[in-house]
Amino acid sequence: MVYSQKNLFTPEIFREGWPMATEKMYDLAFQYKRTKLWKKMLDSELFAVRFSDGEIGYCCVMGLAGEHIALGVYVGAEGFQSFRELAFQETDSVYEMLGIPAPMNFASAELAFRQSCLQCSFENKEDMDEDDAQEVRNYARAHKIQLRGPHSFPNFAKYMRYRVPWGIRTAEDERRICEALAAAVALAKLLETMEKTDLGIFQVDEETKILPLLIPGQRGYNVSRTDVPKEWREEYPKPPETDPERIAAVRKLRKKGVYACELLHLPGAIGAEPDAEQAPYFPVLLLCVDTKSGFPLTTQPVTDYDTSPETLRDSFADALISNGECPRAMKVRNEEVLALLEEFCMKAGILLSVDSELPALDEIREKILGALYSGAHDFMDDDDEDDDFDFMGDDDDEDDEPPDMEEAIAEAMDQLMRMSDMELKTLPPMMVRQVLDMAPFGFVPQELQLRLRRLFKKL
Repeated sequence: MVYSQKNLFTPEIFREGWPMATEKMYDLAFQYKRTKLWKKMLDSELFAVRFSDGEIGYCCVMGLAGEHIALGVYVGAEGFQSFRELAFQETDSVYEMLGIPAPMNFASAELAFRQSCLQCSFENKEDMDEDDAQEVRNYARAHKIQLRGPHSFPNFAKYMRYRVPWGIRTAEDERRICEALAAAVALAKLLETMEKTDLGIFQVDEETKILPLLIPGQRGYNVSRTDVPKEWREEYPKPPETDPERIAAVRKLRKKGVYACELLHLPGAIGAEPDAEQAPYFPVLLLCVDTKSGFPLTTQPVTDYDTSPETLRDSFADALISNGECPRAMKVRNEEVLALLEEFCMKAGILLSVDSELPALDEIREKILGALYSGAHDFMDDDDEDDDFDFMGDDDDEDDEPPDMEEAIAEAMDQLMRMSDMELKTLPPMMVRQVLDMAPFGFVPQELQLRLRRLFKKL
């Protein structure tokens, strides 16, 4: 099952930055829609097309379930790798463990940030931005096309690793999505008289070696075969050398305990401007947890991780300095985090190793993503039913409007800041842990974090 990336993003983020589609893009989109190819193919039955520039596009036909009708085009080895990661993932759902509703499991959400593809989808008019919907209406009126029923409005997007889905803005991307749509129309025509198996179309799995390849010619398309791309290895961002003064400051700190670290891509775009030349990045957080106490170390999310990874590393180093101690050893989830911290840890005298099994991280990651997807009130709900401290404010009147999330959290932090150490020590340990779990989002003042960690060392 290939999950739709659309489910991850709000309509506002998903549409932002999209320019006007060209006449040819609309021509081919409506031709493709008339074929109803998604009623004949599964989203796991891929075909390939050779573009006029010699590159290969791997096409995924989505829509059999009727929820998300689209043609996804994964370009080259990098694009196919993102399909491979998403299609062949583990399907255990963190949301099922949390007992909260969600459109898809956590693994899907995380991997969808790594998608690299072009997409032509068909939307309902109520899900469209009014300007975009009017553009489609204008085209349909000029070409005497009736926009009836669900999924009638074509839309185009480009997915890039760790970036907000953006508009198709280059001539190369426009040509490729058009050539892929044309090939899909031709394939639908072939399937009127042939079986999928006759064309070499089968469900793709991890053992698949060959895919059918459509090659445009003077008299239509020739159907050949192409090898499935080999595993594409991503080159992870590697920061320049750490400032010697930071290294010296960290080396002076008392070394204690073991930290577990991983990168977490947060589902909310920052600084998305409709007329921006480049699609904005999703924020990246370096999630660090003391494996013994479970306390997180606060670092600030960044939006330029791939071009300036040192910003994230330096935020981590500064957090250690502010905390007054550093770990004697660190375990990181994968090679991506290793590339980020290897030079720093070597110079700071911190032992560093890779370990994919880090339960301390799993627990806090689930809480963080649970908060993002289900809302802060569920996140801060106390299972112990202790009402001594109303974290979200007084809410005796069930008919009152629910408080704004950020305002409610800020007000709660203010209440905590005004409490004396003696008063803080009376808080239930579960509540203290929940407060500190929110530290990675910047909600918890540094002073409050230090006070709580000092008062609840054995939590």
